[in-house]
Amino acid sequence: MLFSVAANLTNVSHDQIAREGSNMQLLCEATGAPTPNITWTRVLEDGGNTEILHLGQTWDFPNISRTASGTYRCTADNGFGNPVSHKIKVNVTCK
Repeated sequence: MLFSVAANLTNVSHDQIAREGSNMQLLCEATGAPTPNITWTRVLEDGGNTEILHLGQTWDFPNISRTASGTYRCTADNGFGNPVSHKIKVNVTCK
């Protein structure tokens, strides 16, 4: 018998501080049945989201620039129950 389990976030990055030019990675792991899809968006000042910027559990920022500073949201959704999400603040400091 097949069963469905709503998405649940299991391991998510904390807020990040990165030096400009360094490498950073954001992580958003989730469980569920079927396996949830992970999407990343940027949170706008009005609380809304941008379009999807990245798909997958990990998001690499090689040679990060100050324009990457802001708040990001990872959302896990597998079509059962409500999607679950988590916000991560990223602060890129200048050299």
